[in-house]
Amino acid sequence: MHNNDTTLAFLKEKIQDIRIALFKAEIDSELRLPNNIISTLKVDDDGYIWFYTSCNGNYATQVDKEFFAYLDYYQKGRDSRLRVNGRACIIEGCGSDADKVENSNLILLKMKIMQAEYTGNDIEKQQNWMARIKTTFTELLAGPSPIKKYLFS
Repeated sequence: MHNNDTTLAFLKEKIQDIRIALFKAEIDSELRLPNNIISTLKVDDDGYIWFYTSCNGNYATQVDKEFFAYLDYYQKGRDSRLRVNGRACIIEGCGSDADKVENSNLILLKMKIMQAEYTGNDIEKQQNWMARIKTTFTELLAGPSPIKKYLFS
């Protein structure tokens, strides 16, 4: 479990650093949440990413409450990109600000990180010596891979 804690800490750092992502819901119904740019509120210790997204129209109550989605974090001028896949759910009744959120057509979502792909030049800095040896031999046999994948259970 220590490996997942280290991985989650790495992903939290990258998400908090970039904060802005493209949100896309993978819903197979006629009523869908729109693809849009979101700003991350927080990443909690259980691996959930919290954010608001817009929902045009009054059909937010008819949209599936749980669905798969992805967030694509990227910032111009950086050599890194983070794509996170997972199961998202709509949070209803989010406290005293619920009326303000309803009037502004925003809904609160939390998404469980199930898989993440990170591309960047700073991966080597995060690896311990055993992982570096493994990466070196893998690159010698298969060639360098700029993408680092993380799986969560």
